[in-house]
Amino acid sequence: MEVIAIYEVYVDVYFVENVLLDMLVLLSVAFLIRKRPVLWRFFAASVLGGAGAVLILWSGLGYGMVYVLAVLVLDMAMCLLLFADISQIFVQVIYFHGLGFVYTKIGSCMAALGIGQYERIAASALFVSAVFFVGAYKKKLEKQRLYTVHIVEGGKQLDFQALFDTGNSLTDPYTGKPVSIVEENEDILCWLHAKPQKYRIIPFRSIGRKNGILEGTEVEELIICSREGQKIEKDAVIAVYKGSLSGDGSFQMILNQGLF
Repeated sequence: MEVIAIYEVYVDVYFVENVLLDMLVLLSVAFLIRKRPVLWRFFAASVLGGAGAVLILWSGLGYGMVYVLAVLVLDMAMCLLLFADISQIFVQVIYFHGLGFVYTKIGSCMAALGIGQYERIAASALFVSAVFFVGAYKKKLEKQRLYTVHIVEGGKQLDFQALFDTGNSLTDPYTGKPVSIVEENEDILCWLHAKPQKYRIIPFRSIGRKNGILEGTEVEELIICSREGQKIEKDAVIAVYKGSLSGDGSFQMILNQGLF
């Protein structure tokens, strides 16, 4: 005789569990990508995740392609609500799914150990420890790739902390030179309009955005300081980014891989 297992799911419990799990994972994503979440957005995104999980369960979609698409749409909506940055939405969703997968696997291991009522507490503690370890290791790697950079133009020097990013391969379509990206400030805005012959329009492509345009300019010198000494790039091209390049302000510039 075939035995059919029947499970009871309490909607209120299922909703609360998903809200708490989404809080944990979303907070971990924000920590790893260095984004400080706005409190109301954080709670709203978590509640949206819980409500969405209940609706997906209630709809009886099963585990087919429609279910996968529904989960992806829900996760994108949560990340967009929390971070309000559509240009990085795919990166955020990848982090979200990756961390969710890690938490699930840790929970499975805890269940296999037979911890019982302390299973979720142990899984959450181990998960948070793993996230902090990855975050610390990531920060250590970034520090090794940070440089002090001096930009010289018109007798004035601006100093920045810059990150060397192998993913930055922007080139100036006019000269073919590598383009570094710097946060917008008043001095650089003055440089953009002071010498029209140095002004540049730089097209770019990025994840989550098919194309875009950055304003830029050519500067007299780009001086990169490292332990080995200084590297001076004459007539370097920089592009201006309106906003913060790092979530915690640790760097204000992204160096082009072509400079190394």
